[in-house]
Amino acid sequence: MLDRVEYNRQSLSAAERRVADWVLANPHRVVALPLVKIAAAVGVSEPTVVRFCRTVGSKGFSDFKVRVAQDLAGSNTVVHADVRPGDDANDILAKVMGGSIRELSSVQRALDAVRIEEAVATLTEARRIDFFGVGASGIVVQDALNKFFRLGTPCAVFCDAPTMLQAAAIADESHAVIAVSKTGDSLPVVEACLRAARNGAKVIAVTSPLSALAAAASTAILVDVREDTNIYTPMSSRLAQLAVLDVLQVAYAMALGTHGMEKLRRAKDALHRRS
Repeated sequence: MLDRVEYNRQSLSAAERRVADWVLANPHRVVALPLVKIAAAVGVSEPTVVRFCRTVGSKGFSDFKVRVAQDLAGSNTVVHADVRPGDDANDILAKVMGGSIRELSSVQRALDAVRIEEAVATLTEARRIDFFGVGASGIVVQDALNKFFRLGTPCAVFCDAPTMLQAAAIADESHAVIAVSKTGDSLPVVEACLRAARNGAKVIAVTSPLSALAAAASTAILVDVREDTNIYTPMSSRLAQLAVLDVLQVAYAMALGTHGMEKLRRAKDALHRRS
């Protein structure tokens, strides 16, 4: 059933395609949630969800849930959504690389340049940038810190709940926060961002649509990758987050002009001039 949803996605109406994208990103939640909660999560009506189920070949919502559950029960690997036992190296290469390329292309098409510009404007006004993220997203924000600090703006990264909440508590209007979460439902990250926002900081979120983190942010850069990270180690979603933060860093560097370029040059020169 999930393969059929993927195959028919482009032929669906816009509202049904939103349901398809949510289903592909959250197949285990499809099985667990009732119709009313799925409709609310996607942001469509209940009849739209039922119509989607029938369009992709099910008798209705209940039948669709059963067939998705059968798909999930038949999956014998938690390594990668597309890879199956018996796949050889060529199969794995094609599925892992091909899946990542497809998702990055999808993210590129969906990114809103206006929100990127809003985020860059926030960063140029900030006197300090804090990065929030836990788990796999924590690794992503650590990578971002390694790039942003070279532009001369004081930066820090917080990847555990206690220090993240303390950083949020002392943030003020001079701070910008960049928070990363694939699902947008990470309670420590959401709570820290809400606290920082109450203190006057501007929050830039790189996260999923319709998530708590997106709602908490001043600017939400929406990255909707169809990868269930409750089951699989983040792969495509991690690459998408890294790419978006690279876009932000380059755009921020350009906005800083000669000041940012000089800081970056001096940081690079320091590595080449070591005795």
